[in-house]
Amino acid sequence: MTRLSCAGLLAAVVWQSAGFASDPAGSTDFVRHAADAYWEVYLQRYPTFATAIGEHRWDHKLEDLGEPARQQWLNTVRQFLERVRSVPADHLPEADRLNRTVLERVMLDELDRVDSPQNLMPLDPLYGAHLRLPLLLVSQPLNDAGDFRAYVARLLEFPRQVDELIAAMRRGWESGIVAPLPIVEKVLVQLRLQAVDDPEKCELYAAKEVQRLPEPEREEAQSAIRVAVSAHVVPAYRRLLAFVDEEYRPRARQTVGLSTLPGGAAWYERLVRRHTTLPLSADDVHELGLREVARLRQEMSAVQQQVGFEGTLDQFQAHMRTDPRHRFDSADALYTAADEVLQRTKPRLSSLFGRLPRADCVMRRIESFRAPAAPVAYYNAAAPDGSRPGYYYINTYEPGERLRFTLEALTYHEAVPGHHLQFALDQENTELPAYRRHASFTAYVEGWALYAEKLGYEIGGYSEPSDRYGQLTFEMWRACRLVVDTGLHHKGWSRSEAINFMAGNTSLAPLDIEAEVDRYITWPGQALAYKVGELHILDLRARARRRLGDRFDLRAFHDALLAGGAMPLDLLEARMETWMEGQLAPP
Repeated sequence: MTRLSCAGLLAAVVWQSAGFASDPAGSTDFVRHAADAYWEVYLQRYPTFATAIGEHRWDHKLEDLGEPARQQWLNTVRQFLERVRSVPADHLPEADRLNRTVLERVMLDELDRVDSPQNLMPLDPLYGAHLRLPLLLVSQPLNDAGDFRAYVARLLEFPRQVDELIAAMRRGWESGIVAPLPIVEKVLVQLRLQAVDDPEKCELYAAKEVQRLPEPEREEAQSAIRVAVSAHVVPAYRRLLAFVDEEYRPRARQTVGLSTLPGGAAWYERLVRRHTTLPLSADDVHELGLREVARLRQEMSAVQQQVGFEGTLDQFQAHMRTDPRHRFDSADALYTAADEVLQRTKPRLSSLFGRLPRADCVMRRIESFRAPAAPVAYYNAAAPDGSRPGYYYINTYEPGERLRFTLEALTYHEAVPGHHLQFALDQENTELPAYRRHASFTAYVEGWALYAEKLGYEIGGYSEPSDRYGQLTFEMWRACRLVVDTGLHHKGWSRSEAINFMAGNTSLAPLDIEAEVDRYITWPGQALAYKVGELHILDLRARARRRLGDRFDLRAFHDALLAGGAMPLDLLEARMETWMEGQLAPP
């Protein structure tokens, strides 16, 4: 039986077992059944994601990246969407009405993403398929012989994925859709790191993990991994490397913006709306960014006056960026400083929240094979079953280029009270359907994390002027994103123009600025969500404070904001308005 027919059979079985043959208007449980059914087929469609969230039924599979599977998945999602839309919203209780609306938006976003021309440029230096294989070691269970057999089965599927990636890129250049040259060059560096001669030097060899097994299972697993890596994975990487280097790179485009691709302008406008979850245009976002940049320059000038630096703001920014006192002299010093901020913040969270997650958040270094192209830091969610904490990943590559005064804001954003707190609370909230415990609307998720940077002021953080300047630098960074992302993809900016704008308005290190600009080139529109989401949350807080007056309680506001899981900003606004009305109701 083919993969395609298996997928179709699964959808049909799940559909029937979920009660989809019944009259949707006659059952208030229909939406939850639909959500559970959709979640089941979604996890099978994305088995490595399933592993990452602690669902291990497909630990032996990799995603099918082929065109037939993509078309089948599009059809499956459309069928689910059609049935969910057949449920009149006014027939549902409030909680189910919200579930229906969020599920509809989740599926619309999935259709938009899967049907995007971006699928014809599948290799990127941030989260391309060539990186997702070695990243399995973060979440793949490797505790017994069965786990290792599943892992080896996944390794053996990688050559098939490489065939599918190459086919997608060929379809891309036939349609005039190819990746920009700077992005291709970064991917080539990563591919060369995986095309090793000695399989034991490949991260996928899992040398540390295999030591957990007793003999003779250890030798059997080592042998199977060695064969899989040396005879299947590494040759597949070499084949992919040769294709990208010899066939794809000569066709890579010199431009970087979506507007230079067929249909790129309309495509980008769709991405703006998808990532901000609001009816905004690229021009709206660009102008918002310019206003925020101007406001933040004034706040930075106030810090400059406070420290007594004479000169222009641009000179002050250059001083902060280049002063060696603000740099780290080793990777260990950077890691230790970040962990210190994390550890002193955890006990202070109870002053901001009435509900805290059970899952812990711990530090990790970004792996060496990804660090040169990776952002300064990121968060990896905890396993819902409690088997793995949340990870705050810090990039210790080139520590002398990392700025000490931005570290506090960075930690608030990526760890607590930012991503870890929000993601862990969602995963532990059993009142939400499974798909909503793992939903990720960027404007909500990243808007919360950027808002969380400001919460540092309310728990005794930013005690030094340099750290306050670091918070403003990070906020300015996100404001610049609004200008730069739309500049690149809507207004025809070059990569150097984008870098110059960032350098002229932030004190980020040149290494970070270049990595950030390449990120915006790689993921068009995604970076717009941060500032838009943060401003929306700040507006909701100000509105609640005005309406509730003495009844306003910050801990209760935060708990309410996070209680419903990730959702589009317009739905969040409606939900918080209902909460405010409830707070004003007589006891």
